[in-house]
Amino acid sequence: MDEQQDLVVVTSENLRGLAHPLRVRLLGLLRTYGPATATSLAEQLGLTSGALSYHLRQLEKYGFIVEDAERGNARERWWRAAHRTTIFEMDVPDGEGLIYEDAIVDAMVRNIARSRAARYDLPEPWRRALSLSDVLLQLTPDEASRLGAELNALLESYRGHRVGEPAPEGTRLVVAQFQLLPMPDGLATPGASEAGPA
Repeated sequence: MDEQQDLVVVTSENLRGLAHPLRVRLLGLLRTYGPATATSLAEQLGLTSGALSYHLRQLEKYGFIVEDAERGNARERWWRAAHRTTIFEMDVPDGEGLIYEDAIVDAMVRNIARSRAARYDLPEPWRRALSLSDVLLQLTPDEASRLGAELNALLESYRGHRVGEPAPEGTRLVVAQFQLLPMPDGLATPGASEAGPA
């Protein structure tokens, strides 16, 4: 089996492969939990394997997943992620780029909601270790870029997740997600009165 590559860059040439929320979820499942069949993925997502087949073929066509021939047989194909990480570098996305960005936001929100729900079933040391935090900063564009690079470097210095590799005792899979987002100016929202409350 070919080794999983570390990185794929999403460009205008391969964006169509991820321009559907279901494909983003499928790729995330394969990266997180390892190789799977269309049947097992369909069960996790509450869909039929037939409904998933088209989306798996699109992910394969654009190079995001590959067939795991070592696991497959004549009746069922197994799929695995071709890369560990995706980078999206389109400065001003439109159309399919916006669909992809919306799917990423949805996946992040889903991660937070599922993790929060499961947090209270964890042993006490794990409940104390996890965090939902935000920090407001006043930054220039250069400072924001530097902060993103430094945060990524810090996360890379910790033990990375590689599907199928053994992990030390006492560890569990943790997702560290962060966003650097410009805050909107002021409190006004569309349709809100500018005068505010009396």
